[in-house]
Amino acid sequence: MRKVFLSALVVLFISSCTSLFYTGYSPSGFSATSSAAMGLTPTEDPSTGLYGYLSDFGVWAITPQYLYAGNFNDGMARVETRTGYGIINTLGKWVVQPVFRSGSDCDGAAQSIRKGRLPGVELWLAEDRTTGLYGYLNHYGAWHIKPQYEDGSRFYSDGYAIVKQRYGRWGVINRSNEWLVRPSFDSRYKAEAAVQRLMR
Repeated sequence: MRKVFLSALVVLFISSCTSLFYTGYSPSGFSATSSAAMGLTPTEDPSTGLYGYLSDFGVWAITPQYLYAGNFNDGMARVETRTGYGIINTLGKWVVQPVFRSGSDCDGAAQSIRKGRLPGVELWLAEDRTTGLYGYLNHYGAWHIKPQYEDGSRFYSDGYAIVKQRYGRWGVINRSNEWLVRPSFDSRYKAEAAVQRLMR
């Protein structure tokens, strides 16, 4: 009698928690091997169209809240929100804030973290949506060079980027935001030619 009562109690508990379980999952287009190893599978919630992560028990370990969710690799996964791409850990906490405008830039930031690089060694051009100005993000999604330029290029392997001053001309900066070539050119190509002559 006691076993029957306990069994009925378990069934009642599970049926009352159906919103926690999801049986008909469909991974978001990635190989299942790395996510299976982590025990977290990126999955779309068909009722909202948002992605979260299911545990091996079919329970939402990270609730559906992302426009896109990738597999975990080294404890990190790339996700997309309405503000951009970022990286979460297996607890759903932000490792990299969702500020990157492209998935490939976000992947580059994750790679930089995996390699143990110091913030500022690699930088990514990004637009500040409130001002429309450009600056450079480090691999944690924080501003290394605050938005202040009307336009800019990526940082080249020689450690420089070509930027346009607000309402001004083109010049060349280093990773410390110091001028290598003063902003005195009317085109990006002329500034680039000047820095290449300097680097010879």
